[in-house]
Formats: sequence, C-alpha cells, structure tokens
Amino acid sequence: MEHLPPNKHDVTVSWKGPKDPENPRNWSKGRKWTNVLIISAQATISPVASTFLAVTDLTVADDFHVTNVYLPSLPVAVYVLGLGLGPLFLAPCSELYGRRIVFLTAFFLFTILNAGCAVAPNMAALALLRFATGMAGSAGPGLGAGIVSDMFEPKERGKAQAVYGLGPQGGPVLGGVIGAFLLELTGNWRWLLWLMTMASIPMNTLSFCLLRETYEPVLFEWKAKKLREETGDSTYRVKNGIRPRELFLHAMTRPFRMLFTVPICTVLSLYTSLVVGIFFIQLTTLPLLYGPIPEFGLFSYKWEHGLDGLAYLGGGLGLVWATLIGIFGLNRSRKWMATHFGNGEGRPEFRLPLLFFGMILIPVGLFLFGWCAQARAHWVLPLLGAAIFSCGMQIAYVSIQVYTVDTFRTYAASALAANAVARGVMGCFLTILGFKVFESLDYGWGSSLLAFVALAALPVPVVLYIYGSKLRERTIES
Repeated sequence: MEHLPPNKHDVTVSWKGPKDPENPRNWSKGRKWTNVLIISAQATISPVASTFLAVTDLTVADDFHVTNVYLPSLPVAVYVLGLGLGPLFLAPCSELYGRRIVFLTAFFLFTILNAGCAVAPNMAALALLRFATGMAGSAGPGLGAGIVSDMFEPKERGKAQAVYGLGPQGGPVLGGVIGAFLLELTGNWRWLLWLMTMASIPMNTLSFCLLRETYEPVLFEWKAKKLREETGDSTYRVKNGIRPRELFLHAMTRPFRMLFTVPICTVLSLYTSLVVGIFFIQLTTLPLLYGPIPEFGLFSYKWEHGLDGLAYLGGGLGLVWATLIGIFGLNRSRKWMATHFGNGEGRPEFRLPLLFFGMILIPVGLFLFGWCAQARAHWVLPLLGAAIFSCGMQIAYVSIQVYTVDTFRTYAASALAANAVARGVMGCFLTILGFKVFESLDYGWGSSLLAFVALAALPVPVVLYIYGSKLRERTIES
C-alpha cells in the first residue's frame, strides 16, 4: 500500500485537544445515544426479516410446490448467509469512506430488495433476492459495534454495546412473534415482506436526518479538506493518509486476512458462528415443537391461530436477561478486574470472565430445552431452556464483540466483519440442517449433540486470558 508523499511543510490535521467537541468521544450523551439507538434500530429491523419467513417456511414451500425437507428453510438460510457476507464488503468501505454513507446506502438497498422479495415468482428468485437483502441489511448488525467503539472509551462502552447487541439477536425473536400473527391474520406470507418494506422507509428517513459520522480518519479527511478550501493552503494533510483507490483492494481483503491469520479473530469467530448458528436452529425449529401440525414425525404442542409465534418469547426473555446483565455488568466487571488484577489499567482480557459465564449457560439451556421437549413436559419448560440458552448466547456474543473492539480498535469493523462472515456461513449451514438434526435424533439427542459441541469450547476464554497479551502482539497490518 502506498502512502501519500510526505512533505516537511505539511500541517497534520488532528483534534484541537483532549476536549475537542468535534471528537465523537466528547459528544454529549444525547448525541451519542441518538446514534446508538439508530444503529440499534437498524440492527433489529434487518434480523427481524430473517425469521419472518422462518414461521412461514412451510407455507412458502406449499406455494412454490416444494417437497424437499431441506428447501423450506432455504429463504432463511441464504438471508443469514447474506448477513454474514455483507460486512466483508461494507466494513472496509466504512473504514475508507465513513460509517454514515455505508449505513444509509445499505439500508436504502435493503428496503428496495424487500419489495422485490415480496413479488418473487418462485423459490429460486426468492432465495436469490433474500441473499441480496441479507447482504444489504448486514450493515446494522455487522457494523454498529464499530460506531460504538468510535464514540465510547473502553471503560464505558460496555453498556452501549449491550444495548446495541440486543438488536442482532432480538430481531429474529421479534420477527418470529410478529410473523406468526401476521400470517394468521393475512394468510399470505408476502404481506410480511411488504410490512418490512414499509417499516424500513421511516427508518431510512430517520437515519438520513439524525445519523452522524463517527469514524475518526474520515472526520480528519473532511477537516483537512475544509481547511484547504477555506484557506487555499494545500499543506493540510491527515497523518499517514492513503489514497483510497490504492487502499481499496487491501481493505477489502483485510477481514479475510484477519480471519485466517490472526488467532484471536479466528478462534472467537468460530465460536460465535457456532452458538449463533445453534440459535438459528432453535428459531427455525420452534415451529416444529409448537406449531399446529406435527411435522417429520416429531411431537408438537399444537399451538394454533398464530399462538405458535409466542414460543419465540422464550428466547426473547433470555435476551432481555442478557442485556440487563450486560448493562449492569460489562463495565463494572472490567473495572473490578482492572482494580484487582491490572493495577487500575484496563485490558481486553478483562471482558473474558463474563464470556465464560455465558458459555456455561449455553449447554445448560440446550439440555433443558431438548429433554423437556423429548419428555413432552409442560410447554413452559422447553421455553425456559430456550431462555437460558439465549441468555448465555447473548452474554457470550456481546462479550466477544466488546473484546474484539477493545483489541483491534481502528480495525474493529474489519475484525467484526470476519466474525460476521463466519456467523453467516455457519448460520446458513445449520439453519438448513436444523430440521434434519431433529428429524433424525429427535429433540433430546439433537439438543444434546449441540450442547456437547458447545461444551468443547469452554477452555477458549481461559486460554485467551492467559495468552491474550502475547497473541495481541501479532501484527494485523502487513
């Protein structure tokens, strides 16, 4: 990569001082939290669209005369894949041209593509459009943590990350509840996609009016350009400024390079992809357990008239628990660890104890969900298991997000993009496989298999806590 030619007379543009009000970290709480709430809303709306068709997949299959056991979940699976692959392109663009323009453009395309999905003539067209919609919609759940990092110091970003993190996992739960009732009300799955299109229009307007740029290098570029125009002095430059055209390919490949060459990024991406993939298995198979008609020879509680959508509230309750734990615990636990083990200095590894707690809850919830369903116990017990699982999953997810941001800082968006692509690929694969897992193993052994896989990852935070400092010394940029 080629740097702009140096000149000893150049004036380096930076903040005026540690209290410069133009620095996003010095913005008022109102301005910061306006940005957080906007990206949280976007991070919720696009995942809602993932499970809108999870509760209607059998209806979609009937409309398109699909009989294969794997194909009903295809529109959900390829959407999840799009959510994962989108940040590979959007994250580097946000590091070149700014967060705001990427968010606005991607969400506008998300709105248009949802309308296209609503008029899809066959399963192939629907799957292709859903994949493109997922890629466009990935800006919210894939890039928002970078904006949180831009605005908040490490010691205070835990609360904001916990609030933002509710959207990417809470959206699918909300989509399941709303989707089931809308399908019952309208009898047509296409209306769900039209509703998503209509809901996105005011979100586009709100984002255009209120969302502000937060990425420091881009703000410096804007500042330097403004000073050059106002003064006619061409010596105003950004330190280590790089020509975007020459950087583009390098930036586009950065998430891949981080995924395969930076051990911390690799390990955490694989684990996140596993637990989020299991989460989507649960979301796509809840209609099997609570739906009105038993499928594939499996037991069902036979909830009718759209009530089967309420089964998603079990996972939603767990997400709320996790969010409250994150709001009150992420910053406090880091501060406590810094005081007792870091001589007052914070380190990314001080996020890991909460991650370990979440990882323990995951298999507990899976065992409870699976075997209570297998035993045909009272319907509330599998939902309690789903709540415990989703609580653990969300605690782990948010802890990993904050740990990644604290570790990679300027390139946090690319590191999170690497994490997102692993989630997307694994989520797509497991969503398609979900029906088959429970059809073959039933609820008890199917959930147990997933729980044992999750248990095998328990040593990860311990190893990272011990060796994290050494691993972080690896060079991210060659």
